[in-house]
Amino acid sequence: MDRREFIKSAALTSASAALAATSAPAQPPAAPRTFVGIQMDIGQILAQGVDRVLDDIQRLAHVNALFLYTITYMEERVHARPAAPFRGGNFATVHPQYYHDTILKPEDTRSTDFPNLDILATVVPAARKRGIKTFCWIIEDNTLPQVPNMDKLWEVGLDGHPVTRHPGGPCFNNPNYTNYLLGLVEDYTRSYPVDGIMFGSERQGPLGYSLGAYHNGARADPATTCCFCSFCEAKARRLGIDFARVRQGYLALEKYVGAGRANQRPIDGYYVAFWRLLLDYPEILVWERFWTNGQQETYRALHTKVKSINPSLQAGWHIWQNSSWNPIYRAEQDFAALAPFTDYVKPVLYNNCAGERMISYMESVGANIHGDLPRAELLDFEYKVLNCNEAPLDKLAAAGFSADYVYRETKRTIDSFAGTSTLVYPGIDIDVPTASGHSKCTPEGVRDAVLAAYKGGAQGVVLSRSYSEMKPENLRGAGIALESLGLV
Repeated sequence: MDRREFIKSAALTSASAALAATSAPAQPPAAPRTFVGIQMDIGQILAQGVDRVLDDIQRLAHVNALFLYTITYMEERVHARPAAPFRGGNFATVHPQYYHDTILKPEDTRSTDFPNLDILATVVPAARKRGIKTFCWIIEDNTLPQVPNMDKLWEVGLDGHPVTRHPGGPCFNNPNYTNYLLGLVEDYTRSYPVDGIMFGSERQGPLGYSLGAYHNGARADPATTCCFCSFCEAKARRLGIDFARVRQGYLALEKYVGAGRANQRPIDGYYVAFWRLLLDYPEILVWERFWTNGQQETYRALHTKVKSINPSLQAGWHIWQNSSWNPIYRAEQDFAALAPFTDYVKPVLYNNCAGERMISYMESVGANIHGDLPRAELLDFEYKVLNCNEAPLDKLAAAGFSADYVYRETKRTIDSFAGTSTLVYPGIDIDVPTASGHSKCTPEGVRDAVLAAYKGGAQGVVLSRSYSEMKPENLRGAGIALESLGLV
């Protein structure tokens, strides 16, 4: 049975039918009273056609905003297989006149996988007829794309080589990258009647990278922590930062992390040894702040560019889920500081995959900064400092995080933006992949997560990660939540 026939079925599934029994039939909203976004890849659009896709998402979940993957070099983000090996790139028409002062040739970034496709020209008119907004969803890739000169934009590790995998990426202090980004958003917002952009940078500074302080961080080589490129060095000198001392500090940190992964416990323990490093080399924290400032300066530049083109357009940021388990990264995501150049944020609150991601994070930092604590005690520590109360360690992967996590994090974000005009649209987990035996989405779980977001004060939601991953019955759970709240 294909997706269309499945959606036409009277019950969808027994679970979805049970949920829908007490709700009104789902109909496309005539006058939406809330923001309902969905992250949309090109896969189902190519397979089914844009009208069919828009019909389905409105019927199931009352969607009134698309976050359309307009550029990516990662095949798993498009869910569409070209005839030749996947190359990726910009799936819209490139207009070179908007790109200045960058060594990248914009035409080199155009995707050749689907040569007759202009995804914005295809989707935006059809969406506007239905009252659906379109946002260009620009998320940095996790690997170095095969584009001429792209390697010259990439961050340079402590070892002097470009960092070609996550969480490395193009350097925010490299004008070739920032100028390219500015050209990209100008191209999208001048060439098409879109409603705004969302930019996502799932990266952190050199301290967090050295420690492997993110899920799957144990794979990170502290010798590749970044960035130590010539652009960063020149900017540091202008700011009076001792670049040589920065390097010495991170070389010492590399040895500390390497010893921890080899189970070589410091004489005074991991935590004390870490603080001794910071006292000996305060430049470690200076460089971490330097990196974060570069990221936020890029946000500000993108926001300024979008507003200069059309003040009514919206520019917002996808906030990496690392802030749900890494207290250092959470401290760096100062929402009050972001507010002056932020129209909205989409904090990633993917509750089902959060359990396995938390465990992965602890396995990494449990070999260095938190190596003195058994894993169960480390989890208790995390819960206390992050105001979290989820399943115990032995049940966490199977249970995932609860809807209460969505409520707490939504409320924390709302409270952080209090007194500003910034809107909060939590990212809701709908079938984000997890390992076998770990927490999976259900219609009830999606419904409860959406309800929790609104309980926390959200002005809308973004159904995530990609439409092609979503089971119709689970997407329907979001629609049922919105109907029960009287928002559609």
